[in-house]
Amino acid sequence: MAGSPLVGAEDRASSKEFVLELPEGLEAARSVALVLSNVRLPRKAAVVLRARVAESGGAEVPLGSIGVLAESKDAEGTAVHAALRIDVTRALKRWRQDHPGHSAMKIRLVPYAGREPLANLEWAIESAGLTLENR
Repeated sequence: MAGSPLVGAEDRASSKEFVLELPEGLEAARSVALVLSNVRLPRKAAVVLRARVAESGGAEVPLGSIGVLAESKDAEGTAVHAALRIDVTRALKRWRQDHPGHSAMKIRLVPYAGREPLANLEWAIESAGLTLENR
């Protein structure tokens, strides 16, 4: 089940937010991936996208991350990544145990360079969704 970026989501260090429905069978799944579709990043930017559950009250629970390499420091334009997958199995199942009544969650994706969030990164993402694997 995929979610589209929330309109008017708070701009925290160029973050993007999604509300995702929790799929049936989550607890029994062997692995769970957060799949980011049609991610557009500057070709010259090396970025780590960190995924977090954004809880009410401002708390955030880390789910996982993925690094995307730059083509070169002089590259121009935008690179489009059809699908980026973040393994969120352990963290999501742990979060689910602590929140058994929830049928959806808000995900925040924050781009980082090293230890610092990128405050002014121009990037886009079409959708995000959770996929289960039971093999």
